Amino acid sequence: MSERTTPEPLPAELRALAAEAEALATRTAEVATRLRAAPDGTLQRLARPIAKATHDLSDYTDEVVRTAEDLARVRVARDPSLCDVPWGVCPAHGVTLRASGDRAFCTAPGCVGEWDYDRLHTPCAEPATAVVTDEDGVTARMCGAHLRDVTERMAGCTVAGLDHRSSKG
Repeated sequence: MSERTTPEPLPAELRALAAEAEALATRTAEVATRLRAAPDGTLQRLARPIAKATHDLSDYTDEVVRTAEDLARVRVARDPSLCDVPWGVCPAHGVTLRASGDRAFCTAPGCVGEWDYDRLHTPCAEPATAVVTDEDGVTARMCGAHLRDVTERMAGCTVAGLDHRSSKG
């Protein structure tokens, strides 16, 4: 039997799953409300597991939405004009990020950089400004912040600036 590869999921697919889960959560919440209003105590007790299922579905929906957002960021980071480094930085201060939950913030004194996603553990999506080559000949495109860090930490690397033919205006 030949191995069949399936295409990677798209953010839109995950958003559609989240919408389906949200619709199901709405329906289970309605059932829980009807069970709570029933005159029979036995039926009223059945509202508890349905209410828990509603809560679980809401949590599931939130996770699927976050995954869709993260997937979109990863797909954007594959753009060849962006930095190759698989973790994020503060664009102004470099490798100074910390993550807490689904948020990231810069720890440089006075920096107000903060992101509503885990930028630290997400591929860098900053524009590449140079190609760095290490002593073994391995190359990577890097943004200015990662470039500053690597030139401070790696001896023997060479840096070639990228020719940016288009600029945003």
